Amino acid sequence: MSSIHGSRRRDLTPASGVSVPRTFLAWAGLCTTLLASIACGSPQEPNVEAGAGASAVGGGSGAGGAEPGGGPTVPLSGGGVKLRLLTQAEYRASLELLLGDVTTPLELPEDTPVAGYISIGRASATVSTFAAEAYEAASRAVTAEVFAEQARWPTVVGCQPLADLSDACVDTFVKSFGKRAFRRDLSEVEAQQWVKVARDAAALSTSAATGLSTATSGLLQSPNFLYRAEVNALDVASQRLKYDGPSMASRLSFFLTGKPPSPELLAAAALGQLDTVEGVRAAAAPMLQDPAALENVNVFFNEYSQAQAVLKAQKDPALFPTFNQALQNSMLEGTRLFIKNIVLAPGADVRSFFTSDQTFADALLAPIYGVLAPPSGFAQVTVPAETGRAGILGQAGVIAGHSKADHSSPTIRGLFILSSFLCITPDPPPGDVITLLPEDPNLTERQKLDLHRTSKTCAGCHALFDPLGFALEHFDSIGQYRATEHGLTIDATGSLNGVPFDGQAELGAVLSQSPEAMNCMMRNFYNSANARTDDEADLPVIEQLATTLASRNYVFSDFVAEFIASDAFRSAPAVPLTAGSL
Repeated sequence: MSSIHGSRRRDLTPASGVSVPRTFLAWAGLCTTLLASIACGSPQEPNVEAGAGASAVGGGSGAGGAEPGGGPTVPLSGGGVKLRLLTQAEYRASLELLLGDVTTPLELPEDTPVAGYISIGRASATVSTFAAEAYEAASRAVTAEVFAEQARWPTVVGCQPLADLSDACVDTFVKSFGKRAFRRDLSEVEAQQWVKVARDAAALSTSAATGLSTATSGLLQSPNFLYRAEVNALDVASQRLKYDGPSMASRLSFFLTGKPPSPELLAAAALGQLDTVEGVRAAAAPMLQDPAALENVNVFFNEYSQAQAVLKAQKDPALFPTFNQALQNSMLEGTRLFIKNIVLAPGADVRSFFTSDQTFADALLAPIYGVLAPPSGFAQVTVPAETGRAGILGQAGVIAGHSKADHSSPTIRGLFILSSFLCITPDPPPGDVITLLPEDPNLTERQKLDLHRTSKTCAGCHALFDPLGFALEHFDSIGQYRATEHGLTIDATGSLNGVPFDGQAELGAVLSQSPEAMNCMMRNFYNSANARTDDEADLPVIEQLATTLASRNYVFSDFVAEFIASDAFRSAPAVPLTAGSL
């Protein structure tokens, strides 16, 4: 649940001296306009989650489905509002849409992933005093840049007002700008509040630009701008929580392009055109052709593969003297290019994520992959077949990001594969278990772990993930191929669900044909797109996504076009109400 910390009220004091209520912390205003009849509670604990408090009781009584066997009707949650704080990229894209190019450097609160995904982190983020001050500073900075240029700000405003803003220009601007900023129509009360702010500031400063700048800065600090509000209500026919039109406009646009909805999309929402599958398909069609749609899916696969982990990896400089920040950056970029240009290429089979013998290398990566260095920049290369390297698990950055500083660690790698690509999270080891393996150059890592698993306490869990990690043992701590370890023969064999493999490429092939792996990919995609981790209630819908992907020949762009029109995106599961929620 998103919340706003800091219930005290502060003032914005522009250069003009006008005192403007700090709308970012004016929670009451958010409750009366954004959340309608939802019970908001205190500023620290806004009650806005679907199925919570008054919204659940008001909308859900009497609705529901029968229990198996024809039992009594179970009341379902009636819907509510989920708040998602804009990501840094979404914030900047919104500023660009509203104000045009902004060159002022901005220091925004960091995007912190939760469960591996920034979208989930934004849906559960709290706004600290530091973050509130950062948003305030950002809004002041960008409005100062725009309204300092006499030739620029009338274009943003859309009209040339009188100096005291006594004409209709300010009303027109506030309603138009506010609608685009809040991604919905302003109420008349809201509009007049901001008109008054602008006129008061203009009167004190004798400057129309200062008055409009003050109101604009305030609008950009409003929770209505900083948060994406997704409103849903119980649809009796489907027994799911269906998103309303403005929410679908935001969901579609941010999901496909990373940008706020256009005026045309908001107009379509107002006309009810986003209430149907056909309307959603028609509205999404041009956005699916936007290059940004590919970039957004690329972001998902980078998070899904934990590609960023390489940037935090540390290696023993005596063993790996070439491992430095420049190489780490190249590893990350190589993985990004691999996903974008191979896995997500037009008509490509997304299962190449696990199996492709193609990758991208520059002069720093080429020696690791055993290929010729390109003359400049990155080039697509074929990895040597004899190295047994393929797909995402053959990416040097992914391997390096899941290895120890001085050795490979099949356990870390196996846990990564098990949790990320099979959606299985084993229990943590007991607190009294010694996890350090003995230092013995006469044993391979596999042999050490085989000895470790003689303990009954350790055997069960290690049997789940170690065999997966063993498949990568031909790659050292930075992803370089090695034929032996300490001069000893490497055993990279194992099996997954009874299917044998020998080495990383063969494991990738097994994963590409695994229903469990495809379901896990869909589960991760569902959670990332919907900014949630509580997916248990929607597992049947997620399994259907895997069927849809297969029916589209595993071409991911074709699948995305189906996903945005499905229940998995247009609605949320209506969970049964419990006594506690009533």
